[in-house]
Amino acid sequence: MEEKPLINKSIRSLKERINCLNPRELIISDYSREYLRKYLNNYPYFMSAYSQLLLKALAKTDKSAEESVFVDYGGGCGVLSLLAKLMGFRTVIYNDIYEKTLSDARAISDKLGIHIDYYMKGDAEDFVKEIHRLNIHPDLICSFDVLEHIYDLETWISTISSIPGFSLLFMTGANPKNPIIAGKLRKLHRRAEYSGCEKNIRYNDVFLNNSFLKQREIIIREMFPKLNDNDVEFLSRNSRGLRKEDIGKMVRRYIDSGVTGYQVNHPTNTCDPYTGSWAERLIDLKKLIIFCKKNELNIEITNSFYNYSSGFLPDAAKFLLNQLIKILGKRSLFFSPAITVEIQKKSNV
Repeated sequence: MEEKPLINKSIRSLKERINCLNPRELIISDYSREYLRKYLNNYPYFMSAYSQLLLKALAKTDKSAEESVFVDYGGGCGVLSLLAKLMGFRTVIYNDIYEKTLSDARAISDKLGIHIDYYMKGDAEDFVKEIHRLNIHPDLICSFDVLEHIYDLETWISTISSIPGFSLLFMTGANPKNPIIAGKLRKLHRRAEYSGCEKNIRYNDVFLNNSFLKQREIIIREMFPKLNDNDVEFLSRNSRGLRKEDIGKMVRRYIDSGVTGYQVNHPTNTCDPYTGSWAERLIDLKKLIIFCKKNELNIEITNSFYNYSSGFLPDAAKFLLNQLIKILGKRSLFFSPAITVEIQKKSNV
């Protein structure tokens, strides 16, 4: 397979460049600096994931990398964009919703001497508008650990679907089919919701170390100061999974009619009440599949393999699990460390 050597060569080339970086010397935010350190300290893990993602992506298109337009959606530090550019994709587009994160990614790519073709800021609607304005036709829209954070996934997919034809591949470690992973994430949800943790809430690019529940209570008290304590407590509890503007709509509905008109549909899933970013959301895959098929989108959920480390016993266990995943194929999501949601829309052109 020609793609695998190309990916491996690009991974090695990127590592050589990144190893020469000193994150402390870069003029970037502390948040991006911390994430860059994560990449440096866990390079084999991230590159194993990216390698699997890129192999799947290239298998979805009948074009070569040199002929394809690649989108790194929710790109963060931009490492996937950098890797795609080193692979020789014709056009590489970086996207993120945060202005500071975007400028940090640009600073990192400039320092490494790798030119990304376009930097686009904004959510799906802004992204699609810019794509149409520039008359760009993306072939591959990819991301790692972004899918589980998207606030309204169905609306997001509907918005992206206005692009004539594309293959979307979102890899996520929040695998709801793996009971061990799901159990850990439910604990994380409860911690984020009830006790809070470091950098739990992002507000105007500043992090608040509060719980989601407490912050929703603060939002409701500020927006509706005349509400009594019992109503505020009730509404704070029952608005889990909503961001500020939707919390406001729910509370107004409750004041007008006595009903919230909203029901929390998962026992633990919860999100940042300002950004709407879910805390490692466990997605209802059956519901997602039904939605995509109803909207004439091809969807497939595929597995991933474990990355090997330097320890004999852990690697032996991972080897056995990887063999099992190979044998079971699509039925192996129960064992898989991550999943990739692959959505395709064929071009009508």
